[in-house]
Amino acid sequence: MRRLAVLDLDGTLTPDTLGGLLVRELMARGVCDAAAGREFLATVDGHDPRRQGFHSRIEEVYRSLGRVAAGVSVSSVERTAEEVWAHARGRLFGFVRPLVRMLEAEGFLVALVSGGPLMMVHLVAEDLGIDVYRGAQLAIQRNRYTGEVLQWPSRMGGKPAILRELAELHQACLGQSLAMGNSSSDAELFALVGLPLVFEPSQSLAELAASRGWSRVDRHDVLRVLPALLAGEQGGEGVPSA
Repeated sequence: MRRLAVLDLDGTLTPDTLGGLLVRELMARGVCDAAAGREFLATVDGHDPRRQGFHSRIEEVYRSLGRVAAGVSVSSVERTAEEVWAHARGRLFGFVRPLVRMLEAEGFLVALVSGGPLMMVHLVAEDLGIDVYRGAQLAIQRNRYTGEVLQWPSRMGGKPAILRELAELHQACLGQSLAMGNSSSDAELFALVGLPLVFEPSQSLAELAASRGWSRVDRHDVLRVLPALLAGEQGGEGVPSA
């Protein structure tokens, strides 16, 4: 069977929150309702995805995103997203492209699974040569967003459902698959895969990783630690928490 490598995006591959950058630019161009945009940004700024209680508040973030997009043309958002990514792509962590190549060379099917807007996730995936990706999906009618959110990846159970869907679709073995991320929604994945990589975690997530034996990496050591894990040199033991 195949092996999946599921990678988070915001805070894991880039320091940015790409959905926030997109909404700021939509506001600057007068494309979306300014009040809805300010509400979304305030909601996002108040929610740290690495902290406890994230799941209980994430639905507010998604509903706010829906209000921002409601009535806006798909083409306007797509053009804006392309320009946002053209500027933000240079802020990808330096390990990202070598990591993707390493995983593919090891036979993994790399998948980008993010709680951010799908139009941004698509651009990142395309840039990195990743064919499989999922993000927050918004409903479209007559080439405009309706305001309805169809897929909520960061909602509790959201990423595990996507992981199971991908595993079934691509006939992948979860016990031999990998997940890397830094948030509470990613922690749900770590319990399901054989190779969990907890990326630059908060204290609470680091403590959970230590108690579960999940491997811990950061932007400086991931390219060194991962080959050792794949080779079994660490016997499945996690990197000690700070």
